[in-house]
Amino acid sequence: METKLEKLSDLQLAKRMSKYISMLQSIAVRAEYYSGGNCPEKERSELTADYIKIRDSIREDARYLNYGKDKKGSALLWDKYYPSVSEAAAWGLYAAPDGNFDKEYFKSISDAKKRLTKYYSYDYWRIIAEE
Repeated sequence: METKLEKLSDLQLAKRMSKYISMLQSIAVRAEYYSGGNCPEKERSELTADYIKIRDSIREDARYLNYGKDKKGSALLWDKYYPSVSEAAAWGLYAAPDGNFDKEYFKSISDAKKRLTKYYSYDYWRIIAEE
């Protein structure tokens, strides 16, 4: 079931974006930790599942908003949230989710995070989310 993003308040949008960014940070930290050596199968599976979940959620948001041409919803949705998720979907999270923790894997996470924080920083999204 897809979320009707245009019906979300600015607070809910900011929480959603903050969650995406913090999830990417968590994935990057865990992958960095496991890139140095042994990665237990359970943790690798969880990391892969998290990567796929965040990638698919961002892509779903971008796809949904691309078809919402009537521009209903808040200014935050269309001016900051939409371009951020659209760019992250297009330019980030392109590495194989169950691949090695190589340069491409980390770059795909970094590219997505860079796009999600292009218009507003993570801290600013958090400020909006706490209002």
